[in-house]
Amino acid sequence: MSTVTTSVVICTYTERRWEDLVASVASVRGQSLPCDQLVVVVDHNPELLVRARLDLEGAEVVASTGPRGLSGARNTGIGVARGEVVVFLDDDATADPRWLERLVAPFADPRVLGVGGSAVPVWQSAEPAWWPAEFGWVVGCSYTGLPGERAAVRNLMGCNMAMRSSVLEAVGGFDSGLGRTAVGAAGCEETEWCIRASTIFPDGVFLYEPDAVVHHKVPEARATWLYFRTRCHAEGVSKARVARTAGPARGLSAERSFVGRTLPSGVLRNLAAGLRMDRFGPARAGAIVAGLSFTTAGFLKARLAGPGEPMAELPAVPPILPLVIELQDPAAALNTVEPGATHRSALCLVTNGGDPVAKVRIELSREEPLTAELVRRRVAEAAPRTGSSQSRPERSTAAAPDAGVPATVVVATRNRPGQLVECLDSILAGTASAQRIIVVDNAPSDNQTAELMALRTEQDPRLVYVREDRPGLAHAHNAALAHIDTDIVAFTDDDVLADPRWLERLVRVFAEDAQAVCVTGMIAPRELETLPQQWVEGNETYDKGLGRRVFDPTRRNGENPLLPYASGACGSGANMAFRTSYLQGAGGFETALGTGTVAMGGDDLAAFYDVLESGHRIVYEPAAIVLHPHHRDYAALRRQVYGYGAGLGAHLTRCLLRDPRMVVALALNTASLQARAARILRPPAVEGLPPWPKDLLREHRRGLASGPGRYVLSRHRLNRAAKQGGKR
Repeated sequence: MSTVTTSVVICTYTERRWEDLVASVASVRGQSLPCDQLVVVVDHNPELLVRARLDLEGAEVVASTGPRGLSGARNTGIGVARGEVVVFLDDDATADPRWLERLVAPFADPRVLGVGGSAVPVWQSAEPAWWPAEFGWVVGCSYTGLPGERAAVRNLMGCNMAMRSSVLEAVGGFDSGLGRTAVGAAGCEETEWCIRASTIFPDGVFLYEPDAVVHHKVPEARATWLYFRTRCHAEGVSKARVARTAGPARGLSAERSFVGRTLPSGVLRNLAAGLRMDRFGPARAGAIVAGLSFTTAGFLKARLAGPGEPMAELPAVPPILPLVIELQDPAAALNTVEPGATHRSALCLVTNGGDPVAKVRIELSREEPLTAELVRRRVAEAAPRTGSSQSRPERSTAAAPDAGVPATVVVATRNRPGQLVECLDSILAGTASAQRIIVVDNAPSDNQTAELMALRTEQDPRLVYVREDRPGLAHAHNAALAHIDTDIVAFTDDDVLADPRWLERLVRVFAEDAQAVCVTGMIAPRELETLPQQWVEGNETYDKGLGRRVFDPTRRNGENPLLPYASGACGSGANMAFRTSYLQGAGGFETALGTGTVAMGGDDLAAFYDVLESGHRIVYEPAAIVLHPHHRDYAALRRQVYGYGAGLGAHLTRCLLRDPRMVVALALNTASLQARAARILRPPAVEGLPPWPKDLLREHRRGLASGPGRYVLSRHRLNRAAKQGGKR
């Protein structure tokens, strides 16, 4: 009997499948191995959501918080799943009684990333005699060409698959640009995900377990030539998009074998059947040829399409080595790095006494190795261009006060113990010692973080473990407030590395400036190996500049007339600190916003807005540096861009509801508003990189447009939870 905990996720979108959904849920309840959690995700259908909540007793019914479509719904299911293994079953499929037991058994091998089972078609009408067995995938079922026994495969089949939750957490969810919608026949979201997972876990394996059986309904409308042709064409389009993101070698590896071996064999077998007086044998052989032609046409159409296609081609770019180099001791950084053979250049954030003075790009070559002298020479050359010699006008000229102000650091985390360890170690190695470091374990699906912290807290009494089961970054941050008894509290993410002087420089600002209520710091890249990472860095998504900046509403210095609404200019939530008395007096962070909520973000923007709106000061201190791992792959960046747009839209909606004068303020500053909007919605081209894809611009606009609705929905959920006895 398996010892892993399981969450079964069923996504649904239409009342037309209600009876199928009920049967699917019943089949999960009747398993020989009961699941620990049954989640039904309703994809943007309020009426169906109400019905499911009333009638599906024992199931956790939630509304999809992602973009409309199967990928967004599955990602919602992943977000609420608590099991160590997350299992997906289609709403029009029923499982054999031993399905879950057989699907989960291979996870005893720690190398197994995911397991897929077989899907037997249940034709609502008779199976068309011309339908070739090689094209069972057209109706979401097993097909000739799959292994006959348990074996490794490149990818799983969506209607019957299971993944480790830790892998889902590390890889991220499904790409919402792929996958089935109510009106589209596209697919391949699970293929793209599996390829992405295999890249991150090269020693891992996906298995096909044919004995884990589900019965997949095939409605009469899909047993037609029109559907066959349409679905084959859509599959070709999807394959082209996967090949663009994963590369042709990995994106089409299984297809080459299928086309080169399985399909020719199928044609010959069916022609031979025709010779044996099977009058539909030649028809099936012809259907194989036609299906391949339709798929190829879709593939070529997508490949040859112009820039208007949803996903742009990603050309390869040479990786860049990011470095933080202190001029007074460059050897400290240079002695610890070894440029890889593919690194053609290094992006150096150069500091002098801890203060950033320049960002310089240094080309790497065997003839001129990366040395301290080379860095100094390039900084001197670049200073006039980079403005590295700019003064820091808000900086006190008095001697720096002692940095030994008591401070607490809060790190919110969820299912990422490996990254958490690195983050904690970097904080503990800092030049300023935090009086307390609070790790908030937010809605975890396993006990790995709790077990890790049980060991770490025994070794270091400064570490504190707090568990917060309400999902959401703001909930997690607020849960730490009750445990803080220092004047200053700093927040960072569990996937960053803190520069040794990070906490020292944050705290020093508070000591220098008694009016500062909030201090933010610089977020520098931790890795620049891929084009998506270089896009993020090149477009200055996190970069707020090299000079200290003061945002003070009482000065009206005109630096940014869109403040306090455009509070993203002040910093980011991965690197921020507050005076504890202010934060506790303000009631903490806005719990309707933030990662983990339906709003998807905006909690840091709201916090900065609240500081400024209440007449207090924010200081951006670039010498307080953390290193952030930008997303490596395009799909993850695409989801992030959508989420940032949604969070921004939700934040602005909150601003408008609190202060309707925002409309007037923005109208009086239309030039600044247009410039800011253009900067966000149409990022300028970055030298040496391809233009920011239009696909990402559309995703950001889609997210932005969804923000108001998301904020209202998130507030509604909070109010409902409060009425049911929850706490804000």
